Amino acid sequence: MSVSKIQFATLTELESSLVQTLLYFDIFSYPLTAQELLYCSKLPDLGLDEVHHAIGGMVAKGYLHREEKYYYLGNDPEKVKRRKKGNEEAKRRIPQAFRVSRFIGKFPFVRAVMLSGSLSKNYMEEDSDIDYFIVTKPRRLWICRTILILYKKIILLNSCQNFCVNYFIDENHLEIEDKNTFTATEVIFLLPSYNYQLYKEFRKKNSWVYEYYPNHGLRNDYPCSDKNNSWLRKSLEWTLNSRLGECMDTWCMKKTMKRWKTKFSDFDEESFEVALRSRKYVSKHHPRRFQNLVIQKLKEKRKALEEEFGIRLFTS
Repeated sequence: MSVSKIQFATLTELESSLVQTLLYFDIFSYPLTAQELLYCSKLPDLGLDEVHHAIGGMVAKGYLHREEKYYYLGNDPEKVKRRKKGNEEAKRRIPQAFRVSRFIGKFPFVRAVMLSGSLSKNYMEEDSDIDYFIVTKPRRLWICRTILILYKKIILLNSCQNFCVNYFIDENHLEIEDKNTFTATEVIFLLPSYNYQLYKEFRKKNSWVYEYYPNHGLRNDYPCSDKNNSWLRKSLEWTLNSRLGECMDTWCMKKTMKRWKTKFSDFDEESFEVALRSRKYVSKHHPRRFQNLVIQKLKEKRKALEEEFGIRLFTS
């Protein structure tokens, strides 16, 4: 028998699933309730009693800690205070996010708006940005993006706090290309704020997320606006629904790409593709490379946890 088998105990599949869920959210110092652990577990068909039994046993062994109704890794009850404060700030700012979403829906070629980032997970800090995920008309994504960015730079004086538009896709390319824990989490938590029908189509095209979140369904937490009677939008779309619009869209993409290639010249090709993917049907602007950082941090936290407690997390 090897030394590793003597020294390390393997958690059950259920225990491992719950711990790995907590590990992911612990990257953001965000404790979870038992109900949230149920929704976010990778194991399907769980019952709340099963979750309570498993986490109760792990609390008794010292793997997890509980404060009020929240469970977390590491003995730091300040995480709970931080979460509750962030939940209150999200509650305060979400009506504004929905008002801005309705406003964004009036811009030319916008077809759907969803709230992303921390607000979609019901958490905000006082200086946090409100992030918007936008679906556009095909072959007019870059015109749409350029108009919105110009509005932010000129009218809002480049303030991102309530108007951070950093991810665009078009109606014909709803499936997210990167498929991992980070992107599945972002997709599953997207909160529809304009055009719920297109949100449902988007989720249908990204059914792969249920491999990561089999117990998490569609979001319908808040009223989603579906009406748009902007005469300015209709006029501009009619004008740019032509060869002129096609040329303008290509020009906007090329100008943006040229600027990004210069500004982010330190990015290698792979990093640029993940953080700043730019094609006719998609525009990402995540220069902090958060996706790669989170995935790497998750690996590090898992290894540290296993070494600290002398356990191995179950892998199928």
